[in-house]
Amino acid sequence: MNNLNKRNTAIFTVIAVFLISFLTSCAAKTTVKRATSLTTVNPTSVKAVINIDKYVSQVSDTAPFMVAGLDGGEKVDYVISSYPVIFSAMTNENKKTNLSIYKSVSEEFSKMYSSNGFPQAGLFIRKDLLSESNEESIKSFLKAFDDALTDLIGGAQNAISYMNAYGDANAQKTRFGFASPVLNGCQKDNKNYLTFINEDPSKEEISSLSSILGINMDLSLFSSLYGVKSDAEAASSSAFTVICPQGAPSAALAKFASDTTNIDFAQPAQVSAAFAKGESDFIVFDSVNGMKLSKLNNGNYLLVRMVTYGNLYIVSTGNDEDGIMDDSDYIVSYGEGLVPDLAFKAVFGE
Repeated sequence: MNNLNKRNTAIFTVIAVFLISFLTSCAAKTTVKRATSLTTVNPTSVKAVINIDKYVSQVSDTAPFMVAGLDGGEKVDYVISSYPVIFSAMTNENKKTNLSIYKSVSEEFSKMYSSNGFPQAGLFIRKDLLSESNEESIKSFLKAFDDALTDLIGGAQNAISYMNAYGDANAQKTRFGFASPVLNGCQKDNKNYLTFINEDPSKEEISSLSSILGINMDLSLFSSLYGVKSDAEAASSSAFTVICPQGAPSAALAKFASDTTNIDFAQPAQVSAAFAKGESDFIVFDSVNGMKLSKLNNGNYLLVRMVTYGNLYIVSTGNDEDGIMDDSDYIVSYGEGLVPDLAFKAVFGE
């Protein structure tokens, strides 16, 4: 009997060891499966942060990187820039790159935040110009400006004619910062690469985008004429002084280009200084920074029109072997901390 008990005890011990071993094994397998399920997340649902490797100060400074595809001895894979700088680089006979548009930052931003783009160049009016004695002249000027934006969106044929009437290619480059073939290349077939608009975004949309971009577009700095279309006859000449940066926004004033007394196309630093001087009747400038400069000067200028809305593109130089932009690629951009940079970061940053 004792032997039988010993034998039964031995059998039970073997069974117990087997069960413990079996359960331990199952638990281990379950743990492995859970670990695997946690690490096989769909990679397309995770936004990988992409950082900029080099910033230049002005958009025009991005051109050499597109043409050469190099930053010293470093190969440049992607360049963030805007038209007409991109078009000029693409048509440069000396380029060493195979340039193509990789993505429109504006389109990606619009998809992510359900907008039509993001604010860039705007038209500002001197606050004390808004008086009854100037009302009709202002409406006439704004009508001409609105017509110019409509023309630019629809192919820019009037603007091109005005530029050609002003002078030859060299004269146009000196005045506008570019020549009419560039404008034609950017806007033909209604492609509107320069993202001109003639329907001003609502103040509510601007306010929403301000939060997304981490900026403050003070609603008190919008003119009462913002977004209000005029039925006045369009001015044939400018009764007002206007300063505007050379480049894409200057095309909106091509009609008045021969008036070198009232219309000044200048470098960005000169245009930003105009807010403090307070002498120009109208200023075309980056809408966000224009508001900041106005606020520093007691709100002396008010935003009356949005001119461009998201003129920003990622250009591939052809150097990236896999053709997919990621943080391992060498990327050049411009204007660190300014709206284009903030818009890129809102889509591709943290």
